[in-house]
This record gives sequence, C-alpha cells and structure tokens, in this order.
Amino acid sequence: MFQRGRAKKKMEDDGTHEDEDDDSVSDENMVKYSGWISVQWADEEEEDGNVAARLGSGSDEDAGPWTEPIPLGVYRISFGAGLPLRETPERDSAVLDKLERGRCVEVVETTVKGDRVRARCLVPPLSQEGDDQPGKKPARFQSGWISLLNALTGASGASPVPLGAYVAVAEGGCVITEGGRLDSKEKGTLNPGSCIEVVATRIEEGTVRGLIAAGGHVTLFVLNGVSTNRLAAMGGTKNPDGGRMFAMPVPLGTYQVVQNGLSVTTGLSMNSPVSMKLKVNACAEIAETRVEGGRVRGRLTAVGYGGVAKEVSGWMSLFEPTQRWAKIVCFKGGRPISPHQQQEQAQAQA
Repeated sequence: MFQRGRAKKKMEDDGTHEDEDDDSVSDENMVKYSGWISVQWADEEEEDGNVAARLGSGSDEDAGPWTEPIPLGVYRISFGAGLPLRETPERDSAVLDKLERGRCVEVVETTVKGDRVRARCLVPPLSQEGDDQPGKKPARFQSGWISLLNALTGASGASPVPLGAYVAVAEGGCVITEGGRLDSKEKGTLNPGSCIEVVATRIEEGTVRGLIAAGGHVTLFVLNGVSTNRLAAMGGTKNPDGGRMFAMPVPLGTYQVVQNGLSVTTGLSMNSPVSMKLKVNACAEIAETRVEGGRVRGRLTAVGYGGVAKEVSGWMSLFEPTQRWAKIVCFKGGRPISPHQQQEQAQAQA
C-alpha cells in the first residue's frame, strides 16, 4: 500500500508531540495506491551473470535493489528534543515516557501510520547504583511506540546501530558466545583487529549484542549509565560518553585507494569476475560493508579520479588485519573525517 499526501498543519495539544508530528497528513488529503513493485532480483546474491543477462534482454529495470528495508534491532534516539514513547501505534495515544537523545532502544516491530513509520520498541531501564548487587532483581523493560521515520521529509527520530563489518577493538579481545545472553557458553575469542560481520543487534543486560555471520554473539558496546564496577569487570575501550566499546563499525562514506590496481568485482566474493581496476588515489563511494574470508569488502556506488566521477556497481577490498587497500576520507553524508578520527580508524584496522 502506497500513500501520498499534502502536509497539513496541526495544532500542538499537550506539547509532547515530536516536531515531525506537526506536519501530519489528514485523511481527506491522503491518496492511497494499491499495486506491486519490484524489491530486488530474486537471485541477487548469485554471481553467474544472470542479472547482467536480464538487463541486456529488454528488462525495463536496472540492477537494483530498488527498496531498502527498515531493520529491526537496536536504535539510538537522535531527535534533538527526544521522542515520546506512546502506548499504541496511534500518534495521539497516551504518552508513557520521554526518551532522551542518545538513549538506546530495541525495535521489534514496525508499521506505517499515515506518513510515519512507527516502531514498537523495548526500552531498557536506566541503570542505578546498586543494580549490580547480588540477589537484586533486574528492572523490567518498558514497551511502547515511537516515530521512526517521516516519509515526507526523510527525517528520522532514531538511528540504527549499524549492521555490516566491524573491527574488534577491546584490548582483551571480544568473547564469542553461542547465545545472545552474556552468560551463554563461550565459543572463542576474537583478537583485537579481527574483522567480523554483524547481521542483527539486540539489547542484553545493559549491553548491545551483535549476531555475527559466522555464528555466535559478541558484545558491541556497553550502554551509557552502567555501573563503574561492572564496566571495569567487562573491560573494553572507554567511550567519551562513559560507556565501553568492544567492536567498532566500519564507517560508510568515501574511501581513497592506497594501492594501485585495486580490483572491483561484480560480486561480494573475491573470486567473482573483475569489472575494473582502480588507480592509487582514486575515490570510491562505499554504501555497504561485508566480511569475506576475514577481509572487509565494500559495495561501491560511484568512483572518481582526476575530477571525473561516474556511477558503478561492484565490490572492492578495504582492509584486513594485516593489510589495507583503501582509507576513509569522508563519512557518509559529506562530513569530512578529522585527523583524530583517521588515527582511531588506523588503530582499529592495524
């Protein structure tokens, strides 16, 4: 079901609506469409040239994908004034709480209400002194609904914890467990600098945990507000907000090639056909990261060299624990990387 509408001003009632609620779409201005769209080619992951063959056989669609799912998992509130947590998906339902900017929640369900994507989320309780005392029962999670996305403006009230490639940064390594719980059976330990691919996230006992593609779970970071004693016991690398980081996401954005003749392949696998080679200092826009054979691979959407840029589609190697093929020079969205951040990235990838 598609919905299109003209924004109509709405008076604030109790002052608890987030700013994006001020531009709601009334029923009389809503136009509803019913039909089908293409999401992606069914065999997109195959590397036998089927997509290219279809494109050359009179298809009226490009390589795609043409839509992007809104993922479930852990989100961080990014709206400056915070977001109201409401009782139901309806945006005028009772307010249960106000979620401040920077707080993490776990989104378990999404739905569309007018021009908003609404999300049911589980909100972990804020840590208090004494919560880690033996015998004390843990506080319960709160459940409610928030506005995740304004479809008219593209504004988002919360940002997902990234999926894709991560680098272990904890000095003592990252423990891999079989299950999501912290006390689940251990499978092994990732050495600092190891590359992993996170495919899902969840909140568990004051930590954000990641399900990795190779199987098992790791702690990505500890939520702000966890007691000092517990943080010291868990280890990890200190964050400016007082939390601890165990694995760092590989950022999306513009990467500069540092080794001449870097191959761009048609598929994720390093053994897939080579479509082009990049010269040293060429720049590539990376829209997705994955891990293949312990190496971080990036999906390109554009390349530039000598002031000339063009759209491309393919994958290239970014780095592995002992070697680097490209370095990030600008984050996704156009924010340049600072010298301090470059140093952090180099240390994480060293």
